[in-house]
Amino acid sequence: MSATAPGSLILIGPPGAGCSSVARAIGSAQGLPVLDLGQFVADELGTRPELALVAVAETEYRRIEAGTAERLLERAETGGLVVALGSGCLEARGVRQGLERLRLAGRSTHHVVALTCATRVLATRNGLDAPRSVALGTVHHQFVQMLHERHTLCRDMADVVIDTTATTPDEAAQKVMNDIGTDLSRHS
Repeated sequence: MSATAPGSLILIGPPGAGCSSVARAIGSAQGLPVLDLGQFVADELGTRPELALVAVAETEYRRIEAGTAERLLERAETGGLVVALGSGCLEARGVRQGLERLRLAGRSTHHVVALTCATRVLATRNGLDAPRSVALGTVHHQFVQMLHERHTLCRDMADVVIDTTATTPDEAAQKVMNDIGTDLSRHS
């Protein structure tokens, strides 16, 4: 890869798989800016990322999320970025089209990486691991269904799939860089 045209890396995955933290680790290691969709949406809503989804109705959140994701993907086309998308935005047609454009336009430079993780670990990372909680039964079932749907979407859209079940963000970042087999930095 040329030093003047670094590629972009797009991370997708379900809540808790590590898109944001792995993106920061890769950005730090490669000296690249990181664009975190969750942070951009929260900033637009004037709240913190962990509160953004409850700050407005989910339909409004998803509308803002999809539009913001499309803009981030457009920025990624120029290269030299690490973008943490997550998976909530993947149902939006424009986002899927943006990912496909990136994959086709820069097959050897832009990479879409799906982060995956064991359901039990994702439940813990998302605070849904209360032992024997009857109250969480329906929520846990809905969460597992959502994970299954998003895992499928992510795998279908990715060039590479990385399991983050037993890794730190730095270890997962190293796995990503090893699996895509390239150095994204401007100094390559």
